[in-house]
Amino acid sequence: MKHRYILVTIVALIIIVLFIPMFNMLTITDVESSRIVFADRAFDDKEFYTSFIHSVNRKHVYEYYRIVNNHFVLYKTSFYAYGAGMPDFEDYKQKPVLKDGMVHIDNLNIEMESFSIFVGRVANHSLHIDNKTYKLSNFVEPGKTAYFKIQKVSIYTLLRRLNHE
Repeated sequence: MKHRYILVTIVALIIIVLFIPMFNMLTITDVESSRIVFADRAFDDKEFYTSFIHSVNRKHVYEYYRIVNNHFVLYKTSFYAYGAGMPDFEDYKQKPVLKDGMVHIDNLNIEMESFSIFVGRVANHSLHIDNKTYKLSNFVEPGKTAYFKIQKVSIYTLLRRLNHE
């Protein structure tokens, strides 16, 4: 009988450890399936950027993020030319600077709890993090939405994600 209690306790602990969200991660979720398709360690001051090719002027756009207090901070953007759909940064009291043929806007400091990217069919949306580049179309079908969020995830979620790479 004593062995049965020990076994039940061990199984319960394993289940708790596997399924309790306890790792703070930057996640990308496929909105359509609600499945986490990417997870990477999240910690203060971690930086990454996203890139895509603008649909009108066919030039690259880069958006730079930093993680601060479990939020995303869009702190800078760079692009080759203004085009349809490009934001008006006067709203953020920032002045564009032309350098090396690109427009740079620094010190944006736009804080977000999460953000979404509609993965284009020809825009080549990419995530650049930890010296690696990931095409978002490898995680989310083009024409669908990738949802970025900092959240706690379980070992089970991480193992399931690793199994799908």
